[in-house]
Amino acid sequence: MRKTLAYATLFSTALLGSGAFAQSAVAADEPVPMKQDQAQPAKGADANSQLPSGINFVTMQEKAQWRTPKLIGVDVYGADNKKIGKIDDILMGHDGKAQAVVIGVGGFLGIGKKDVGVPFSAIEWKTEPRKVPATDLPPTNPVAPNTTGQTAGPPPMKETDPAATEAMQGYPDRAILNATEAQLKGAPDFHYAPNPVTASETLPAGGGETKKTTP
Repeated sequence: MRKTLAYATLFSTALLGSGAFAQSAVAADEPVPMKQDQAQPAKGADANSQLPSGINFVTMQEKAQWRTPKLIGVDVYGADNKKIGKIDDILMGHDGKAQAVVIGVGGFLGIGKKDVGVPFSAIEWKTEPRKVPATDLPPTNPVAPNTTGQTAGPPPMKETDPAATEAMQGYPDRAILNATEAQLKGAPDFHYAPNPVTASETLPAGGGETKKTTP
């Protein structure tokens, strides 16, 4: 009797152990839920996959490019090297090319000034080279060896590339037009495009055709 009870207890314990082992095996096969911070992509992930296709992004200003807003206010000189006006505006075409330049001529503090328009191709742009120390060259009058009381001469100078200067500051030094101030003052005035809804036309509140308010 005692042997039978001992065998039964041993058998039951074995069954319980095998069931616990089976549950552990099933739990090990199930996927472990991912934490919220693990589900998000890490910082510094490849952002190119999120960029729109077909766009060539520009990341650097080229040496031959100006900054259009910087052109406003550039002095205009005539062929006689006398100042005749200032750049007031640049007109661009739908193709992105500059087509015309509006020059403000005469006046004082904007009073009495007139606008004259000329083709962009009629303007010559000029930038003077800058002189800077040439640090990569030896001084013009170096100190002689084993001497005292002598100082080195001024460092040699070199001229900067005008195109590089223009790119850095965003605009050329001056604009040159083959005309005089008197000729520009006698030129026809420039007019901007008018508002399509003129002051002589009003639209009824309830819609309908546009009616003339003046004869």
